[in-house]
Amino acid sequence: MVASIDQALIIEFSDMVHQEAQQLQSRLKPYLNVKQMTGDVFAYDGLGRVEAREVSGRNVPATFDDIQHNRRKIARRRFVINLPIDASDVRGAIMNPQSEYAKAVAAGMLRQYDRVAYEAAFADVKTGRDFETTVTAATDGVLTVDATAGLTYEKLLELRQNFWDNDVGLDANEKLFMTIAGKEHTALMGEEELISGDFSRDFVVEKGMITKALGMDLVPFAASVPQPILGVSGGVRTLLAASSRGICLGVSKEMSIKIQERNDLIETTQLQVIAEIGAVRTEGALVQKVTTTA
Repeated sequence: MVASIDQALIIEFSDMVHQEAQQLQSRLKPYLNVKQMTGDVFAYDGLGRVEAREVSGRNVPATFDDIQHNRRKIARRRFVINLPIDASDVRGAIMNPQSEYAKAVAAGMLRQYDRVAYEAAFADVKTGRDFETTVTAATDGVLTVDATAGLTYEKLLELRQNFWDNDVGLDANEKLFMTIAGKEHTALMGEEELISGDFSRDFVVEKGMITKALGMDLVPFAASVPQPILGVSGGVRTLLAASSRGICLGVSKEMSIKIQERNDLIETTQLQVIAEIGAVRTEGALVQKVTTTA
């Protein structure tokens, strides 16, 4: 006889997964502009810069100024984790508050948030009122810092200057971040300007990890896992550096949990987790590509 899965079990495991998601968190989500997606087609609508003009005299005729409207399409993408679980798994692992199932499922889905945001940073963007224009990263103004000869303090200075000159990261409520893998972390740990007490009071060497450089948060990702977030092609790894204004994450459907019996399989239930999200680069000047040797 197939074990019955009651509603209490479904609610308990669903709550467990969402609790794990809150504890784990997507690594990039704190740096993203998160919006709720509605409908089949969703757009990020931003505005360009506008400057004030000086006028003199009395009863000056009104002259309109222009401001650029920046509309960019966010495509919805659906992700699923679908696991078969036998009756003993249901009675044991899923009911256990320390269940590794909940942690694995939550982590697996949250990694997709990071992957979608990372891919969107360098992807082509559909712009215009009806999304009739395609804009590449290079055309959009995404700059590339070539650090294939080594990720050094000087390369970070180049990166920071690029942002500065484009008026990025100069406001108090704006964050800058850069993704790194282990090799890049090791390289930065060899830069005296980042680890020496003569330049920093962060005690990086004692902590064994550098988390900030030149005012930019360093977001770590693994390089040797089966599906690494940071892309590698031809021995070159692409790192993402961006402003917290640079990527919009659209959420159409937060993680939902479904557990149901599979009568076509012996003592098997199906665990299904689904989320629908999308992302888009909001402005090329807010994103930079850093290439390193993998």
